[in-house]
Amino acid sequence: MAERRIRIEEITKIEGHANLTIEIESNEVKRVIFGVHEGSRYFEAFMKGRFYTYIHHLAGRICGICTVAHELASLLAVEKALGFEVPDEIHALRKLMLYSSHIQSHILHLYFLALPDYACAESAVELARKDSRSLELVKKAFAIKEAMNYMTSIIGGRAVHPCTLVPGGHSAKIDKEDIERYAKKMKEIYPLLLETAELFLSIEYPEFERESEYVALVDGIKIPLYEGNIGTTRVRFSPKEYMKHLREWTVDYSSAKHSLVDNRDYMVGALARLNLNPYLRDDAKEIAEKYSIRFPTHKVAWINVAQALENLHYAQEALEIVDSLRKGYSGVPSKPKTLDGEGIAALEAPRGLLIHHYRFSRGRCTYANIITPTAMNTENIERNLREYISQIVEMDDDFIKTEAEKIIRAYDPCISCSVHVTRVG
Repeated sequence: MAERRIRIEEITKIEGHANLTIEIESNEVKRVIFGVHEGSRYFEAFMKGRFYTYIHHLAGRICGICTVAHELASLLAVEKALGFEVPDEIHALRKLMLYSSHIQSHILHLYFLALPDYACAESAVELARKDSRSLELVKKAFAIKEAMNYMTSIIGGRAVHPCTLVPGGHSAKIDKEDIERYAKKMKEIYPLLLETAELFLSIEYPEFERESEYVALVDGIKIPLYEGNIGTTRVRFSPKEYMKHLREWTVDYSSAKHSLVDNRDYMVGALARLNLNPYLRDDAKEIAEKYSIRFPTHKVAWINVAQALENLHYAQEALEIVDSLRKGYSGVPSKPKTLDGEGIAALEAPRGLLIHHYRFSRGRCTYANIITPTAMNTENIERNLREYISQIVEMDDDFIKTEAEKIIRAYDPCISCSVHVTRVG
């Protein structure tokens, strides 16, 4: 038994339930265990036998935070499997939904989960009670999140579990006025996104860094969320080839799998995206330069920085797309060319790369595999924690707990998304 054992029974300010165990002997970290202990969820099992029109609705229920990302990744996989031809304006509408949903998720993480660690507060509620300035920060966060939810609902019908997405198109007419409302709200809230970036780039983060592999969508032109090949610092490959590069396995202390890419632990998410795609828009680039922020970097806590910069970047991307949609959309969804096939889609959720993979026979799902960002990050989280704690091992338990939680929360883990393990014994 370890001579020193540090245990966090329940890691707070993350989505879902996880714990952390650190075992130390003779001032050497022997083991770090990041345990996901939520009950198993059976999405890939109960998708089997379902007709293709229902699959994306089920996928969206995996998560209430990144529901748009799950629905879109699912739709793209279904459409590839069954030969749908999807108009460009539909892809543009989906990107608008993805961008606003992406930003609202980042705002939730930055203000309500990460910021209290750096403001000496237990929670955002406690932070709001500290002083008038802190109260204004929390109000600002609510204002941005409300605006992003509103923009998502303009196109999706509702902010959480949108109801207008269908294979091959969109089930609702989107008027010119809808697009203009989206653009108006994004322009109104943009100054608050600038202030958010200023705030989170000015915070003093743990200096810990460790070289990792990074994995994200890449296209050599921009920072893609909706489409692209999968890239690492070493290779590029099609989403259809993911099984050749990604290896998953189960561990006995967690209901989330662990993963390697080409036998290396890896990180997905905002930091991975910016490390692999040096294409920030002007405002984001200017603020990064102001605070001497440069990518690529191996500073793990800078995931928060990357998220704050992404908010600006994708707000500008959305406003550019809006200009191409001034006429709106009133088309009819296309039909599948076949009811038999296999489709794989890779998309960037707020927390990182998301893969959906399906097979269909006579329109019904016969196989489903979903790999979520947090499941991809678990091995990297453990290895980074072990390295960091080894550097601060002589500090007291409370200090180590606090620093460990800062690193874990920087990843913005979505524990419910990560649970895809069922054990039969």
